[in-house]
Amino acid sequence: MIVISLYQLSFTWFVNKHESAMTQKAERFVKNNYPSAETKYPGDKEAQIIYKDSLNLLVRARLQKLLDSTKDQKITWWGTTYQKSKESELLLGLDLQGGINVTLDIELEGLIKGLANNPRDASLVKAIQVADQKKLTNGGANYIDLFAQAFREVNPGVKLAPLFANSNRNKLKFESSDGEVISYLHDQASAGMKQTYQVLTKRIDKFGVSQPNIQLDENKGIISVELAGATDPDRVRKYLQSSANLQFWEVYNISELSNALQNADKVLQKYLNGIKDSATLAIKDSTADSLTSALNRNPLRILRFIQPQQDAKGQVRYSAALASPLLKDTATINSYLD
Repeated sequence: MIVISLYQLSFTWFVNKHESAMTQKAERFVKNNYPSAETKYPGDKEAQIIYKDSLNLLVRARLQKLLDSTKDQKITWWGTTYQKSKESELLLGLDLQGGINVTLDIELEGLIKGLANNPRDASLVKAIQVADQKKLTNGGANYIDLFAQAFREVNPGVKLAPLFANSNRNKLKFESSDGEVISYLHDQASAGMKQTYQVLTKRIDKFGVSQPNIQLDENKGIISVELAGATDPDRVRKYLQSSANLQFWEVYNISELSNALQNADKVLQKYLNGIKDSATLAIKDSTADSLTSALNRNPLRILRFIQPQQDAKGQVRYSAALASPLLKDTATINSYLD
């Protein structure tokens, strides 16, 4: 029993050791590349305080980049990666370890408007406005119920079915009762909240925290998230609040971009070796095969991390997708491209 306990505790020790080493590395990077507050603003205490906050943000950003790039690095004596060790470390919770607690309010106003035949209908808009006001004073109430109540108040004697039946003719009819419409709205709201919950669960996996606590309250329309050990509120907010947006763009295949990639490689190679680029670089060989052969000439290259797509026989494929870099290399690629 003691051996098993020590084995479980060891993951916490290895994770802390690795994160401590990465923290020191991030601090050294910032120290070596940015002047100290005293040097930059001598004698100006207020400016020094503000600048130190900026340096701390740089350290945190650098640390996150290092942790993201070392997820697949083996940190235990028996070869467990940092990501797996992070998932297996002792869960201390917010009280002991600290972290971030987030409550997300799922907005159902857009859902109701999306299901309506005319989202600008005056009776619908007014009912939603009243429902929003009711929610401010009764946060624990179900929003669909508040909407139904508000609609009856501002539109006495008016049925709900004509607002929703046409666009949802397979589910509702013009003669459907208000109860049937409300039941339908409840079902759609429940499905939407569950989908949102699944999306958030996948996004939270990016934080690398062990055993995050995610709870969905369908009645209140909220999702509570506890991220023990998370230290970057801005990063959490970015991932949790961003919305999916399906767009279509004209793209290029790898043969059309070969010149640009090799040009970027030349500039990057000079930059990483301390040589400033002073003129546009001409690249004569523009074939996709040269992209692969170029990898062996210099290790400090974009193409070292971005591999051209190939088929089972090793032939370059001219698909719209340019490449598929490894997760551990994304931070390095972003720093090169920036």
